[in-house]
Amino acid sequence: MPRKKVLSEQVIVIGGGSYGLGRAIATEAASKGAKIVVGARTPEALAGSLEDIEAAGSEGLALETDVADRNQVERLVAAAIERFGHLDTYVANAMVTVYADAHLLEDEELRRVFDVNFFGGVYGYWAALPHLRDSQGTFIQIASALSYRGIPLQAAYCSTKAALRTFFECARVELQKERAGVDVCVVLPGAINTPQFDRARQKMGFQPQPVPPIYEPEPFAAAVVRCCERPERELTLGWGAQKALWGQKLSPRTADLVLRRNGWKAQHTDQPKPVDSPDNLFEPLPGDPGAHGRFDGRSRDSTAWTWFRLQRRLIGAGLALGTMAGLLAGRSGRLSSSNWL
Repeated sequence: MPRKKVLSEQVIVIGGGSYGLGRAIATEAASKGAKIVVGARTPEALAGSLEDIEAAGSEGLALETDVADRNQVERLVAAAIERFGHLDTYVANAMVTVYADAHLLEDEELRRVFDVNFFGGVYGYWAALPHLRDSQGTFIQIASALSYRGIPLQAAYCSTKAALRTFFECARVELQKERAGVDVCVVLPGAINTPQFDRARQKMGFQPQPVPPIYEPEPFAAAVVRCCERPERELTLGWGAQKALWGQKLSPRTADLVLRRNGWKAQHTDQPKPVDSPDNLFEPLPGDPGAHGRFDGRSRDSTAWTWFRLQRRLIGAGLALGTMAGLLAGRSGRLSSSNWL
């Protein structure tokens, strides 16, 4: 694949960039000099994201966008081209969810989750691809560790994330065969402290929470932004996500057992919440919640596993050089001894 532009030369579009992880990605990329275009449904949050982009020292554009509408996604990409002239990375991040047993989902709820999560990513790919061909850029889909492992109460969300992963496996190979120069990167985050848990529809009667261990958005955002320059085929973020993937691969029956015991209580606090509380499934909730949710006191601000995962080539090269140096030193010593004798 061709070398990607440095971030300071890139134009990045983020579908779902007004709060949570998308907001953190926008701010992190802006701090590296990239020009950022964010699309989302909440006007106040969009304005806050644009303020963060400009405060980070870059230029930005914010446009009200429901990614479930293909025309609106195409308008978002067209606005980026009109304003900045090109597109180098598209980040598909928008999501909604419903916490409910699978048999309690209404058909319109399930369709809406697919429209936003799955079709929102696909529409971003279709709209961005012609411009990514021109720039030989990168498409980044924010999926989930739950792309590989479904959990109770999350049938809608997990299904869409699994569908995204397999859709982009197909797209990736197609682009490789074509030698299009476009990378497709699927990111698999673990639990993130974002405002979405206060905005999601739920039928549990309790306040939803991410399944621990919980991470702040910033370390995950930094890893995603790194993929704009150095794409990864698939990138697992956080040790909790990696454990879930390995557990599913090694013993899915054991994962079933663990989830039967802990899969419900791990997803909510003890705080009651009416099941008819306002949510953002069909309409956005007002206000600007920012990048963080309510779980700052329980969230980690770094992830050693992700750092190691991203630095593995450097670590491997260092070990190889160290081994080679040791072998050469040993050979030199033997030659010196032979000459002395």
